[in-house]
Amino acid sequence: MHLLVAIYRFEKYFPIFDQILQIVMEEEKKYSWWPLFFTNFFSTFNDNLIKWLVVFVGSTWVEKAEQSTVMTVAGAMLVLPFIIISPYAGKLSKMYEKKMIMVWGKAAEIPIMFVAIAGFYYHNLPVIMVSVLLMGTQSALFSPAKYGLIRDIKGVEGIPFGTGAMEMLTFVGVLLGTVAAGIMADHYQLDYLSYILVGVAVFGYIMSKFIKANESPVMDKPKGTMFFWSFIYKQYKLNNNFPGVNYAVFGLSMFWLIGALVQFVIKTHGIEILEVSNTVVGYTMAIAAVGIAAGAIFTGWLSGKIVHLGYVFIGSIGLGISSLLIIILKPDLYLFQFLIFLTAFFAGFYKVPLNAYIQDRVKGRLLGDSLGYLNISVFIFILLASVVYEVIMQLTNKNTLYVFAFIALSSIFVGIYFFFRVPGVKSDFVKILKGDLGRKYIEE
Repeated sequence: MHLLVAIYRFEKYFPIFDQILQIVMEEEKKYSWWPLFFTNFFSTFNDNLIKWLVVFVGSTWVEKAEQSTVMTVAGAMLVLPFIIISPYAGKLSKMYEKKMIMVWGKAAEIPIMFVAIAGFYYHNLPVIMVSVLLMGTQSALFSPAKYGLIRDIKGVEGIPFGTGAMEMLTFVGVLLGTVAAGIMADHYQLDYLSYILVGVAVFGYIMSKFIKANESPVMDKPKGTMFFWSFIYKQYKLNNNFPGVNYAVFGLSMFWLIGALVQFVIKTHGIEILEVSNTVVGYTMAIAAVGIAAGAIFTGWLSGKIVHLGYVFIGSIGLGISSLLIIILKPDLYLFQFLIFLTAFFAGFYKVPLNAYIQDRVKGRLLGDSLGYLNISVFIFILLASVVYEVIMQLTNKNTLYVFAFIALSSIFVGIYFFFRVPGVKSDFVKILKGDLGRKYIEE
């Protein structure tokens, strides 16, 4: 009842709030990134808030032996839609204006939050899992649109910085959503939870309405399969028309596999080796999120208006060395947290140029399919990370140092592979060392 009253009051005063936002937005240039950035931020925040509330709160409703299964299922509910419906999401971004896809997605988030609230109210875990699945579906549907809009808002020259800023705010959303879930789980009150879930969804919807972009014309009847396995094959062949894009997809997929492994190993290493509490483990995960955000925005700032693939080599080698230091030094808590920050920083450093590269190379409405293909590949690798982690743990009697060894070797392999196989990486790295950053990654 309190929630309904709050919504009524919000609707009553909404015109005033709308006018205030209009004034603020008029101070920006005609096409501003900020509405897109904050729309994505609010969505990421709610995704992670619900996921971790299921882990922290929902898992207490089942037997202890089943609690780890709850975390696995909650993660899968967010991941599976990206694998299954990404081909359709790519098609949507060709058939309709990408801004409208964002608006529709954020509008759908509001009733999804009421489903989640009902699940928490009745202590019904399946209902909450349905809401997590719906959030994953919503996020998957507008993922190609949101990244495609970066180029449409500020043009090709804005891609490097825009991608870096988007990634930074994304990981800030992950960080705040995770931390908020922990705090709310310790001080659980359904009223406050309801206000936050619905309020964040409403603010995200409002911000989506202010997105303005210079989009290319939509396609009337875009062709393409809706089955993800055949979509992957066909999109791989199509991306061969854009040199280096398939390499970038592989590099980003490896980033997320490594990122998932880092998240897993922080929890196990913290509890089993460092013998710290779950709260400290949460802080360490937050430090990792801050590191990725810092690396992403720093790379975007360094790149300016040019996409520099040389930073991929620097980031992947730096990530590998930071992980190796954990194995060599066997650090205490504070040094471990610093090395985790360093590892995450280089991960963000290596990720941004690859995202920017795809947006720069794939032209027009074809970008939607390429980003849908990227989503499928990324989330397959995230699921693969669970398998890799479990195999390493079983084979090494839960020795987390072997996980760090796998992370280090994988990162260094990716760096060396890109250095020798991807056109422009070696020459751009040399230019970065010389400070000659005024020319693009590939001589044209």
